[in-house]
Amino acid sequence: MAKKNKKLQQVEAVANTPASFEPEPPVKSRPQEEDTSAEVFLWLLAYSVLMFTLPFLGFYGVRSWLQESFPHLDVFTVNCWSVLTAVLVVNLVVAMYVLKAFREKSPPPLEQVEEDEDEVDESKKEQ
Repeated sequence: MAKKNKKLQQVEAVANTPASFEPEPPVKSRPQEEDTSAEVFLWLLAYSVLMFTLPFLGFYGVRSWLQESFPHLDVFTVNCWSVLTAVLVVNLVVAMYVLKAFREKSPPPLEQVEEDEDEVDESKKEQ
């Protein structure tokens, strides 16, 4: 009996589907309130400037501090600590950029624009 019921349900489902499938009209979207591409570009530019300048400042700052504070250190040790500082600063800037990207709000979903009744009537007349 269960098999007959399943077959009957399948036949009814096929019978209930419309013969001609009409796709829905494309969704019209409203323009976004503000363009964020300029803002994104400015943030990228800001982080790029930080990525370029801060490692140099860190390298030469630590190098100067080590040479003045610890005159007995050799040049290789001072350079190693300075380079390590520059690498850590670069990683810090990248981490800040990624954190900012994760905290960004996602754009609002597209909203369907209701057409005027005149436009709907005209489109029905054309069909």
